[in-house]
Order: sequence, then structure tokens, then C-alpha cells
Amino acid sequence: MRKWVRFTLSVFGILLPWSLAPVCDAETTPAPPPFSAKAAELVDAASGRVLFGYQAHRKLPMASVTKLMTLYLVCRAIQQKRANVHEYVAISDDAFRVNGSQIWLEPGEHISIDHLLKGVAIASANDAAYALAEFFGGSETHFVSEMNRMAKSLGMTDTHFANPHGLDWPDHYTTASDMAKLAQAAVKIPLLMHYTSMRQDRSVRDGKGGHLWMVNHNRLLSSYPGTDGLKTGYTTAAGYCLVATARRGATRMVAVVLGAPSSKARFTSAQSLMSWGFEHYQTVHIANRHQQMGSVAVKQGVANTVAAVMPQALDLTVARGQASSIKVQVRLVPPLTAPVRRGQVIGSVLVTENGKSLATRRLLAAQAVSKSQVLGRIFHHFLRLIG
Repeated sequence: MRKWVRFTLSVFGILLPWSLAPVCDAETTPAPPPFSAKAAELVDAASGRVLFGYQAHRKLPMASVTKLMTLYLVCRAIQQKRANVHEYVAISDDAFRVNGSQIWLEPGEHISIDHLLKGVAIASANDAAYALAEFFGGSETHFVSEMNRMAKSLGMTDTHFANPHGLDWPDHYTTASDMAKLAQAAVKIPLLMHYTSMRQDRSVRDGKGGHLWMVNHNRLLSSYPGTDGLKTGYTTAAGYCLVATARRGATRMVAVVLGAPSSKARFTSAQSLMSWGFEHYQTVHIANRHQQMGSVAVKQGVANTVAAVMPQALDLTVARGQASSIKVQVRLVPPLTAPVRRGQVIGSVLVTENGKSLATRRLLAAQAVSKSQVLGRIFHHFLRLIG
């Protein structure tokens, strides 16, 4: 059997993300918060821990929370330097003809990506979303295909997009659980959060020689401390929808509300969910992505050791006041003989709370270690001598 070298770290007031056990025992689980919606979910954004859910896998129309995926794809492309916010987009006849909320784009005009993003994030403009889809996808059809491809990549298995803006369509649907997954990815893109946190803007032209005064539909930006996103939505079929996020200290909550009966209900429901989450749970950070958690000795290699690193950040959701009971155990393999592959499993991390296992994660070799040529030459010379 393979033996493991083991040492233990005690971590106080910190956290991690993957396959976690229940946050607390059933008898100590706090009473669920009040809310009013067809479906809802509350998630710790850092750990991905689902803290509360109601009909979270029920497929429902999503209205303009659709635009969160549009914003995600566009801001991700800009982050990857495939475009920049100062580029101009030529407005098509199709973008001009899109119904619903809009910033009244005119066919043939040119408007910056920055202004279109403001139109989508603040005014929830359907024409701006369509124009961005055409620019970044080559066509609306291709962009929608990319929306669905990305949804699959993010694990949104019960979502299908039919357009980039959210107008009702038969096969345009999502779930509270899937929208929470998208939100967790979205909050990691600073540019996207820059736009969704804007309460208002007066920089976008109005087509009459002046400027539009756009006010964000997300009332929580001004009424609920720590809120910095993400997207509202409403149609007759979808009802009132909201994907909201707020951060307090090291903890960021994401609340998804679909099919609320009124605009007020979606905001009070999301606020109630997040307040309940902040009151009863906290996020503990344990390790960053690629953080070294130890090293393993290497024999006959060009290096004497290889670093054991985390492949992903490690965050954990725990009940308030339980952080001091978290322990992190790092287990490393015995000394290796070169060559060692980069990404080779050379250890693991076990996280426990009061002796109960919460999560495990593999540790990988940070770099490859090839066999030492000097040692090889000495070895072959030795064979010749004894031969």
C-alpha cells in the first residue's frame, strides 16, 4: 500500500468549495427565511454551497435575467482581450426592430460597447442586448448557440436560451439552481460587476442631441448594504425575477428569485434570503488556486523537491461561530523518483469540522521534474566500469 506523509494545520476563521457535507445537522438547521416566488435558491458564491432552495430545479421562463448570460459572454470576451469597451458597434435593422425595453437604437448608427453594456446592465435594453449578440456572435443565432454552449459548460443542465434578451419564447427557460451557477461565475468577472453595480447613468445618447437618464431596476443596490448586482427581469409569463448578490466581509451571497408575484416581492424575498444567509453562515477561505500546501522530495531529478499545489481555490461554508473547529490535514506521498509529471497527484487535503469530514481535494505537482542527466551519466559510467 502507498504510504502518506501527513501533517495537520488548524485554520481559524477561513473557508473552501467542492463536495461539502451538510452545513449543519438537521436538528440545528435554522428555520428557512420567508419569501414569495415560484422558485428560489440561496448560494454561498465562494464555496458554491446551496444554503436554501425551493423548487430550485423547476423549469421556468426567465425574462431579462437572460441578459446575465449575455453580459457574462461579452465581459468574458473583453477580459480575454477579444474586444474592448471603446470599440463601436454598427446597429442593424434587426436590433432596431427588437421589442420591449430599449435605449432606442437607430439602424446605421454606431455606438460603443461601453454604452451598450450600460444599456443592458442598467436599463435592461433588449435592443442593446441584440446589438451586442450580433457583434460578438457574428449573428444572433450564433451568439445564442454560444449562450447554450456556455450554459452546458457551467453545469446549467436545465436551461435553454432562445434569444439574448429574454422576451418570452417557448423553449426559453431556466431554473433557480442554474441561474445561481451562472451568478457564481459572473461575480468572478470584475468588468461585469462594474456594470451591474451601477445605480444610474447619464452618458448614453438619446438620439435627440441629449443623453438618457438610465436608472437600474435593481432596488437592492440602494437599499440593501453590500449589493453590487446582478439582474432583474419581468414578463407576463415569467413574473418578476431577480438574480441578486451582496458581499459582507469575506462572505458573498447569491439569491435567485423566479416568478415572484410583484416587483416588491422579488426584492423583499431576495433580501430576506441573503439576510438569513449572512445571519447563520459564513465563508472561510483556506487556500488560493495554485497555492503551495507542501513539497515532496524527488530522487534522481534535476530538482530535489516538487511543490504540491491546490488546483482550485479552497473555500468552505460553515455555521456562524464554527470556524474555530475547522482543521486542514495535508497528506503527501513519500519521496518520488524522477521523472515527475506536472499535474501528477502527489497528495491530498482533508478538511474536517469537529472530526467530521467536510471536503477533500487532491494536491498536484506544480511542475515537471525530469531525471538528472548527470546522475544518468554517472550510472552508465558505473555500469561500464563493473562490466
